[in-house]
Amino acid sequence: MNNLGQPNKNEALAVDARQEIDLKVGVAFTRFQTRYFQGKYGNLDSSVISYGPCQTPTLGFCVQRHQEISMFTPESFWVVRPYIQKSGFRVELEWERGRVFDKEVAMMFHKLVIDGGAAKVVDIVKKDDRRPRPQGLNTVELLKVTFR
Repeated sequence: MNNLGQPNKNEALAVDARQEIDLKVGVAFTRFQTRYFQGKYGNLDSSVISYGPCQTPTLGFCVQRHQEISMFTPESFWVVRPYIQKSGFRVELEWERGRVFDKEVAMMFHKLVIDGGAAKVVDIVKKDDRRPRPQGLNTVELLKVTFR
């Protein structure tokens, strides 16, 4: 802000030209779409079917996300959640591996924990944990919130 200069005239004119092109293409294509789709689908409110250059990529994101959600097939997984109990206190232990998608492997780890019988503390980590600030709801984030 301390070193502001004169705006570049050519860049400013390019922005003006882009806005005008977007407006003209939007008006023409909106008129075309509205006339094309009128009466084709009974449940479509086709009084005006708007088009804008920003709507096309946004629609692409929405369709892609819808396809990901539609084609998703849930997969079973197992988590080992060991804990220790001493003097009436229960302490949950963290397992770095996280989810295991193979039941036999999960059962093997479960057996190792059960058969171990003793635990040894090898490291203590102290960390401050804070909740991150909420993200802005861009198109993708808005869809994630919507479909939860």
